[in-house]
Amino acid sequence: MSTTRTVALSVLASGLLALATPLNAQSVEQDPGNGQPTEPVMIVNGEVFPTWASYTGSELFQSDGLRCQKPSRDFGSFIPPLAAATAGDCGYFSTNPTSEYAPSFVYNIPVVVHVIQRTSGTGFISASKVQSQIDILNEDFRAMAGTPGAPGTDAMIQFHLATEDPSGNPTNGITYSSNNTWYNDGGSYWNSLAWDTNRYMNVYTNSASGALGYVPDLPQGGIVGQASDRVVVLWSAFGDNAPIGPPFDKGRTLTHEVGHYLGLEHTFSGGCGSASACYSTGDLICDTPREQNPTSGCPGNKTSCSSSDPIHNYMDYSDDTCMWEFSPEQVRRMRCTLQFFRSDLDDPVVGTWDDLGGGTVGSNGTPTISGTGDLTSGSPVTVALTNAPGGAAMLAWIAFSSVPVSALGGTLYATPYTTQLIFLANGAGAFQANTNWPVGLPPATEVWFQFLVQDPSVTDGLTLSNGLKATTP
Repeated sequence: MSTTRTVALSVLASGLLALATPLNAQSVEQDPGNGQPTEPVMIVNGEVFPTWASYTGSELFQSDGLRCQKPSRDFGSFIPPLAAATAGDCGYFSTNPTSEYAPSFVYNIPVVVHVIQRTSGTGFISASKVQSQIDILNEDFRAMAGTPGAPGTDAMIQFHLATEDPSGNPTNGITYSSNNTWYNDGGSYWNSLAWDTNRYMNVYTNSASGALGYVPDLPQGGIVGQASDRVVVLWSAFGDNAPIGPPFDKGRTLTHEVGHYLGLEHTFSGGCGSASACYSTGDLICDTPREQNPTSGCPGNKTSCSSSDPIHNYMDYSDDTCMWEFSPEQVRRMRCTLQFFRSDLDDPVVGTWDDLGGGTVGSNGTPTISGTGDLTSGSPVTVALTNAPGGAAMLAWIAFSSVPVSALGGTLYATPYTTQLIFLANGAGAFQANTNWPVGLPPATEVWFQFLVQDPSVTDGLTLSNGLKATTP
C-alpha cells in the first residue's frame, strides 16, 4: 500500500475514533537525470542566475516584485465592468463583508493543471507532485487540523483535479505540452490550452515570466470567461518540496495566487491606506492589519502602519513556512467573489457512496451501514449504522481493495481489510461517526466499509452489515 493511502487511512481511522506584465525572462536547461542545473536556471532582463537560491535571493527578485507579478489596480482611469459595479460587496474598489458571505457550505472548485515544459523535458511535473499541490490548497483554504494551515480560517473552499474534461471525457485533470515559447510564458498559449474558464480554474506551470507566479487581473476586472483567465506558477515552485528549494518550496505560491484569483489584493496593496476607510483603501479588508511594504523572510515581528503587520497572511510575501492564514473578512470576500463573479465554478462532483448489499438478517433486521458527505479532501463525512441490537459490540472493517467472500449467509466486501476498529452500538442499536475525509487520496480511489455485529439471538451469534463503497471524485 502506498504511503499516501496508509497515512490517509490512519487519518480516517482516527476520525472515526474521535500578475502580469511579462519581464524579459527565460528559464533554462536542467539535467533531467539528476535535477542539477547544467546552465543558469533563470535569465531575467539579461541578469543570469546559476541556481534557484541565487535567483530568489537576488536584489532583482526583491526590487522587481518577482514574488508575484499581479498588476496593480488602476484607480485613475479604469472603469470596472457592470458586474463589478453591481456586486459592490466585493467590487474592484471596495468590500462589504456582511454575514451572508460567512462560510456555511463548501464550494468545490475543479482544477486543470497545464504543465508546460521545454522540448528537452525541463519543467516536467509528475502527477503525484501536482496532487501534492492540490492537497496544500485544501490544507490552507480549509485550515485543516494537523497541517501548516491549521491556524487560519476555514474558508469552506476546496479544490480537486477535474475528473471530466469540457467534452465530457474522463480525465485526471492534468495536461502536458512541450513548447519552448510557451515554456517561457510567451505565445498566448492559453488560447490553445484553456478549458472553459467559467467552469474550471486553469493553472499553468512554466517560467512565469521570471516571477514565482501571477494572475493577469482580479476577476472583478472583467477577465472571467476569457481564455486568458488563469493562474500561472513557476514550475520549480509548484507542489510540496518543490525543486526551487527553501524558502518557496512548500506550495504557498499557488495558495497566494489563488487568493488573487478569488478577488484578494496583497495585504500591502495601496500601503497603509486609511484606518477609517479600510474597506475602500489598501487591501479593501479591515481585519488584516494595515501594511506599508511586503514582508520578506519570516521576521518575529514587523510594524509599518502603527500596528503589527500581517506577516502570516497568505497574501503577504513572507516565506512559505511563515504563511498560514486568511482572515475571516478575506474569506468572506472570496466567497462573495465566487457568488457574483465565478458562479459557474462550483463543481457538484463530490464522489459516490454505493450500497453493495450483502448483509445478513439479525434480531433487529439487517444491520445497515450508510455514508454521507462529499468525498473530497478534508470534507466532513458521516458513517452510520442502524438495525443492530442495543449495546451490541461491533467490528468495523475498512479496506482499500475488495475480494468478496461469502460469510454468515451474506457477502463480506471489506476484505482484505486494512484497519479494524471496535465500537459499541447505542441502546437503540445505532452507531454514528463524524470525521473528515482524508487528504491526499488520488482521484477514483475506492474505500470499502463493513461491520460485523454481535447478535446472540442468531445461530452464529454474529450478523454482517451490508457493504459500503466510497469512491473519490
